Amino acid sequence: MENKVGEYHFTIRPFEVDFRNKLTLPLLINYLLNVAGYHADARGFGMEKINKDNRSWVLSRIAIELYKYPINNDEIMIQTWVENVMKMFTLRNFAIIGKNNEIYGYAKTVWAMIDTETRKPVSLTDEKINSFICDKECPIERTVKFATPQSESILCENFKVKYSDIDINKHLNSSKYVEYIVDAFSLQEFNDRDISRLETEFVEECLFGEEISIFKTEISKQEYLIDLKNNEGKTVCKSKVRFNTIVAREDS
Repeated sequence: MENKVGEYHFTIRPFEVDFRNKLTLPLLINYLLNVAGYHADARGFGMEKINKDNRSWVLSRIAIELYKYPINNDEIMIQTWVENVMKMFTLRNFAIIGKNNEIYGYAKTVWAMIDTETRKPVSLTDEKINSFICDKECPIERTVKFATPQSESILCENFKVKYSDIDINKHLNSSKYVEYIVDAFSLQEFNDRDISRLETEFVEECLFGEEISIFKTEISKQEYLIDLKNNEGKTVCKSKVRFNTIVAREDS
């Protein structure tokens, strides 16, 4: 199992934290994406290898649960491993760990491999990734289909996809989606509580120059649905955000 589970160490820097001194959720997502890349590259199924065959990895879904947020100067370890490989999708998990092996949270992700010319998914049946499937536990629920909200949605913001939003696949970076999702909430809402769980499904690619609208629906005082829609009214990304009551850190 040791070769199947990757372990990567980081120190949280001042420019990565918010006004509460806590690592921002979009930047934590960036850590997870980078760790996935390091793990895959070291085992022969990363971007460097598959790009030569006109293929690329794309994130389809993510669910992350946090019990505690890293703060400035925290040293954290992120573990990652492959849970399963299906014909068109692979499941990759993460654990975020602080000092003394304290668990800060977990994440579950779903990935597809696409042909970079056709933009269509390709089969994973014969890929090297299959030999790295691991049964290590990740004790959170994966994303499920979101129910259609009964309450009214409100328009939060419109934005246009720009150069700084684009990743190696020439579409809106996954962590940028999360930036726009968390920006649908006020500063006061983050002053009083934390996001304890975020589920996001990336439905369609957002390309350079596209105009996107962000809609927020309140399910309860702690749960919200966020929809990102293009100018044709088609959902390109949908997310469920759950807040908890803030728990003060002893060392904060």
